[in-house]
Amino acid sequence: MGTKNYITAIEIGSSKVSGAIGIETYEGIKIIAYACEPVDGFISKGVVRNVDATSACLTDIVNRLETQLDNKISIEKAYTNIGGLSVHSIKSSVKREFDEYTKITPEIIDGMAIDNDNQFVVPEGYQKVQVIVQEYKLDGNTNTAPTGFHTRCIECNYLNIVIKEQFMKQLNESFNMAKIEIVDSFSAAKIDADNLLDKDHKRNCALVNIGAETTTISIYRDDLLRKLVTIPLGGENITKDICAEQLSREEAEQLKIFKGYKSAITDSSTIPNDTLDKIIEARMGEILLNIKNQIATSGEKVTQIIFTGGGSKLKNLPLLFKEHLPTYTTVIKTDPSLNRFSDSGLYLAEGAITPTLLGLLSIGKDNCCKEILPKEPAKPIQTELFKEEDTPVEKPVTPQEKPEKPEKKPEKPKIKEGNNLFGGLFGNFINKGKKAFNELKDNMTEVENDNDNE
Repeated sequence: MGTKNYITAIEIGSSKVSGAIGIETYEGIKIIAYACEPVDGFISKGVVRNVDATSACLTDIVNRLETQLDNKISIEKAYTNIGGLSVHSIKSSVKREFDEYTKITPEIIDGMAIDNDNQFVVPEGYQKVQVIVQEYKLDGNTNTAPTGFHTRCIECNYLNIVIKEQFMKQLNESFNMAKIEIVDSFSAAKIDADNLLDKDHKRNCALVNIGAETTTISIYRDDLLRKLVTIPLGGENITKDICAEQLSREEAEQLKIFKGYKSAITDSSTIPNDTLDKIIEARMGEILLNIKNQIATSGEKVTQIIFTGGGSKLKNLPLLFKEHLPTYTTVIKTDPSLNRFSDSGLYLAEGAITPTLLGLLSIGKDNCCKEILPKEPAKPIQTELFKEEDTPVEKPVTPQEKPEKPEKKPEKPKIKEGNNLFGGLFGNFINKGKKAFNELKDNMTEVENDNDNE
């Protein structure tokens, strides 16, 4: 397994928590692992409620992702989303006036952004997570790129995205307990818009994500986000209302998805079709009415509404659009390319890779995983004192190479003892003479030493 840039994304939703690993290719992000776990109350309306249960869910997803890659990697970091009920936008503005016409420089622009950070009053219990520049006004005229222009007055409008501080703490604590570092977190609404809307859409539209327990409304004009608001209503509210007819949750979900509003299917269902229609119309009508009111209070002239999210898959939903949103052009946005970049050996159910999850993978740049290299097999322990190859081997002698014989030192001539009586006597005489001479020499040396000591 060569060195690769593994991007890990984890999406926190009201109905499920999803995780995916992707690698960068020339065609885009290729998804090589995917896992999800249903949410059972520990996350509500997109907000972490039970830290311990959420941490256990994250740990399980990480383990499943690693297993899909034969445990050849270890997930250490991840990108995640922020959303839920408390996320909304607040507008602010900063104004500067000059005594004479002044050229706008990058330093002036940066200084105004710092002034907004210092002057903007964050609501109690909230924290600011993102600031989006709306537009500049030079002497009252709108300008999106003011650097280099001369003016006597410049004003900038900002959109500040805030979230409840406690919710962020609970999210961070869950990841810390699961031993996953959050590389960065991004607004789910902004990610969805970047993946589902083109520039023509962003000129004038509202992107509505109907989730399980919340509906997020993002209003765009001139390619900029103008308003972000989340309402506490979603597809789960319809399911609960159907369950009130003495049905299990599973039965209610089946009716909502496969029959939906004004179904032509006539069968022996547990509740009549007209009863199901009244439930769906009442609850979905309430959601659509809230969307209409949020658009009206934004002050933007929206003509098109683009729907996404799990709640938008309700069968025959466009019939309700005609009844409750007759003055708007409505579109349900589904992008079949979301699964196009998945690994050929990875099975992904329809809708598994949401725009938010794919967006997190596309945004991510840091390597989130550590490759685990295979261990080298242990060398066998040598039990013999000497290896067979350690035994010296004599080099064979070739015809050209002959072993050199060591040179013999010349021996001193010896007086050979005679083989007869004379030779033996003469030899004894010589040996005795040598012995007497050596004794005389030693005696004289001792006498000299004694004289020297006196």
